[in-house]
Amino acid sequence: MGGRTSTTWEKGTCWNGGETTTIRVPIVLKSDILAYARAVDFKLITDKSRNIPMLKGDFLQEFTLGLIDRYIEFKRLNYHPNQNSKVLDISTRPWDELRKFQKLVRESPELLRD
Repeated sequence: MGGRTSTTWEKGTCWNGGETTTIRVPIVLKSDILAYARAVDFKLITDKSRNIPMLKGDFLQEFTLGLIDRYIEFKRLNYHPNQNSKVLDISTRPWDELRKFQKLVRESPELLRD
């Protein structure tokens, strides 16, 4: 039997942005993602336009780049050497999309706006 238990949510939590959903994220990023979500949620009560803050060479850009760096470091620390490589190599093809996103956030965050 599923459902809410005393450990499912912090006591007395509520979100100003409306309904919520459960997502799966790497544990190493959990606190940063929650901090960002809380900041956005707070902005929703102070800025009635309900616009999500855009990436602009400021907090969100640095936050996003920091999350990417932390994720790469997490993968590096938890990497298991194999016959093809002894260390994590993010220049390989499976990392292409993350590198493209990282470059876009760093160099042209305005392209991520609506």
